[in-house]
Amino acid sequence: MAGDEQSSEKLRAYLRGLTPEARAMLMAELERGILRGEQMPQSDLLLAHLREALWEDERVPERIGNPARLFFLPVEPFIVDDEPEHAQEGRLARAAIGPLWDWVSTDIAPAEAKIYLADVARFLLAKESAKADQAARVLQDVVVKRLEESLEAARKDDKARRRIAFRIGTPRAQDDVLEFYTILKERDALATIAGRLPTRIRSVSADQLDQVIAVLDGALARDKQLLRHALVLVMNRMPAAWHLVRVALRAVQSDKADRIAESPYGLALDMVLGDVERQVRDLVRDFRRGQMVRAIAQLKDVHEAVRGLRSEVNMVAGTPPARRLAAVRAGVADAFKSELESIPGRVRRVIRIVPGKQLPRGATIDPSEVAEIEGLLAFVAACKIYAGELALNEITLRVLSDLQSQLDNGSRSILDVLRACDQAELAYRTAQMEAATRFCAKILGEEYATLLSRAAEVAVGSERKAKSGQPAKAGQAAKSAKA
Repeated sequence: MAGDEQSSEKLRAYLRGLTPEARAMLMAELERGILRGEQMPQSDLLLAHLREALWEDERVPERIGNPARLFFLPVEPFIVDDEPEHAQEGRLARAAIGPLWDWVSTDIAPAEAKIYLADVARFLLAKESAKADQAARVLQDVVVKRLEESLEAARKDDKARRRIAFRIGTPRAQDDVLEFYTILKERDALATIAGRLPTRIRSVSADQLDQVIAVLDGALARDKQLLRHALVLVMNRMPAAWHLVRVALRAVQSDKADRIAESPYGLALDMVLGDVERQVRDLVRDFRRGQMVRAIAQLKDVHEAVRGLRSEVNMVAGTPPARRLAAVRAGVADAFKSELESIPGRVRRVIRIVPGKQLPRGATIDPSEVAEIEGLLAFVAACKIYAGELALNEITLRVLSDLQSQLDNGSRSILDVLRACDQAELAYRTAQMEAATRFCAKILGEEYATLLSRAAEVAVGSERKAKSGQPAKAGQAAKSAKA
């Protein structure tokens, strides 16, 4: 619901306003409370927002942890914040983690999970991390065996498959369970691969890329399924997800998309394209929620990924990778066309000159509307920089041209009215001028907005002087007449 979403955004904004130390302290207290079995309203939402904010901090503090998170530790590198209906190679949607844990603790291994929860809560509070880790491994081994049995039953029996789908409840329940099972089963092999990879992979370093390819080739020789998850580990350690294509280019010794797709390293190209598609979904979601700072950051990331793919990979026309990339570019344009076209109309409604006689008594400018439009204008300005790679050029240039003309002419008109308006409408005209100034800063530049603000101050000041000077002149005229 809209109200719930608005409350969630207010909570997120409040937490981001705290210092990193305060956020870390709050998270630690929440986790200790959960370990003690205390019930706290909206604790999951609060922890989710805290986790998001903490990852943006330069220093991520040590966390207390909880039994469920410890159990899912081998899965953590493969969790993706995406809508669960979209498949991501080697990834598991975060939305599936809660249902999977509920299934494990109530159906797959209820007795073992109950013992695990009690033991690990005690170990974590006592800071006996080695014992907690061992308890998690024991439960993971039990779960792998039971999941194997459940998946085998589902393969043979449609009723068992439907039962899994109903119990998990995600759009791709069967695939989620299989991905979860595979990651847990490969737990030790993946830990070994992670240990052999560089902590940070510089995607332009030939020596590092050769080292990475040697590790990946070893994984491929063992099991192709292992390669999927090994590539995710590599992607996580690169400056940007799309840089993974550089591993594929060097491994295949070709930049042609069709040749890459035919090799085992075609998985890398699939993963990058899937990640760009996810970024576009995040971009559209943030934009429609009004989170313009995040939307602009997403727009930049999508632009850089598309530009990198187009410049480094020879996308042979008609091949599946080329068609997917074209669909991404067209999808961005389709998603924003109507929204961008509506912005000039919204600006016009705020800054248009309505004759004073037609203004309703107590007319005001809605500050939230002004702030929302200001965010949209910042997004349009960003589109001007990043439009080329995303098929937004034509619409962006048309909207910008309309806005520039409208704001230049409109702000001048408001200035003229501001100089001559009476006291009853001065507050409204001043608010209009402030809104126009903020809008101009985004489209015409800060320097233009500064000059406009100074002109408005002079206009208001000259009007007040003129008004206050009239009675004095009238008194002088009366005295002259008497003399």
